[in-house]
Amino acid sequence: MKQFCCLLLCALLALLPIAGSAELKSGSSGEEVRLLQQRLITLGLLEGTADGAYGKKTESAVKEAQRLLAFAGQPLTPTGIANDMTLALLFDESAENALLTLCEGSSGQRVKEVQNRLIDLKLLEPPADGDYGADTALAVQQFQQIMTQLSAFVTRTDGVLDTASQQLLFSDLSIYHYPAPVCFDDSQPLSLTGDYLYGDACLVMEATSGRVLFEKSSRQPMYPASTTKILTLLLALETADLNATVTIPASAAEVPADSSLVPVTPGERMTMEDLLHGLMIRSGNDAANAVATLCCGSVEAFVEKMNQKAAALGANDTHFVNPHGYHAQEHRTTAYDLALMARAGLTNADFCRIVTCLHYTMQPTAKRDALAVGCTHELFDPQSEFYIPYAAGIKSGYTSMAGFCYVGAAQTQQGTLIAVVLHAPTRNRAWMDLDRLFSYGYAALSEAAE
Repeated sequence: MKQFCCLLLCALLALLPIAGSAELKSGSSGEEVRLLQQRLITLGLLEGTADGAYGKKTESAVKEAQRLLAFAGQPLTPTGIANDMTLALLFDESAENALLTLCEGSSGQRVKEVQNRLIDLKLLEPPADGDYGADTALAVQQFQQIMTQLSAFVTRTDGVLDTASQQLLFSDLSIYHYPAPVCFDDSQPLSLTGDYLYGDACLVMEATSGRVLFEKSSRQPMYPASTTKILTLLLALETADLNATVTIPASAAEVPADSSLVPVTPGERMTMEDLLHGLMIRSGNDAANAVATLCCGSVEAFVEKMNQKAAALGANDTHFVNPHGYHAQEHRTTAYDLALMARAGLTNADFCRIVTCLHYTMQPTAKRDALAVGCTHELFDPQSEFYIPYAAGIKSGYTSMAGFCYVGAAQTQQGTLIAVVLHAPTRNRAWMDLDRLFSYGYAALSEAAE
């Protein structure tokens, strides 16, 4: 069918005044342009519809086709003008492999798809920006080398994605036992290993006993981002009166400009209950500073108590320098330590109520109307493919250095689990890790009970 379509297009082009007459270029229009666009769309070089108008997008697509053909050895210069040779090669099936090849300098939707696949294979850091640069080429080369080691048929190992390499990249790699999350068999939860998780550090713990059921680099110091606020909340609940009306201190405004905010304003009056919900649901750095000052007189004094509390819990690899988790070189903890903090929190009814609250309305103040805050994480949405029905809180976090982080709890008749994922490449991939950690945990508990 594909061959028939190519022949038909070539025949139609032969009837049109293209070859031996005028070139197609920016400003051209008509049926011959529409057929050219149709071919470029088929090759994945042009997005949208074939409208017969030779605009900037068509020019860029032609230029990319010429670049690929030149890369394959054809005597073409990437001008964006469709001359006779360009048109002939575009509709020549023998040149199709060259036109479908991706290499450094390629861009567009096909590159994004390749990059997302490489992210899934843990070979490339996000985002998928659609530009095939040196990082993408290196990731492709690593993939090709790994597949060579796994005894797959690989046509090249130079970081260039020809059609054979693309087909292999998007194939079912589990048949080669490729060590990546997308190749994991979720029907066999107890076969989980660290290779099948996106997070650089992960753990699942049985909450009642504190027994670690699974771990991956769980004692490795990492940046925790806003999961720091778990300890902020825990310490605040040991110090503050939830029903007390407090005045937001000046320190609430003393946060970096790109901080997440509730927002709360110095001089504003509200209950500590409202402030703590803003801290956890909105992940407000302004609220964290306010809580710290209200509880201990200053942010610095509160942070000192946080580190003392962490040590008392056995979180010996934790050192915090602020109460909110905004990136700082010295601000670190581990997956294991965060699980200990969450475990301590789950023994406090107010902690449990706040970290499992998905929707809350902060009462109006003199500076604003009532403020509804809510959690939109996909793992709590029954309509999402990442929904985890037994998930119960606790706290997410993200910075460019920390990646996506999450400390979560799960509750079933089998018991309560705590799972931690640190430095996952994206939020949805962290949810996949979380689901696998919980599945492993409950499978391990079932096996132990038999």
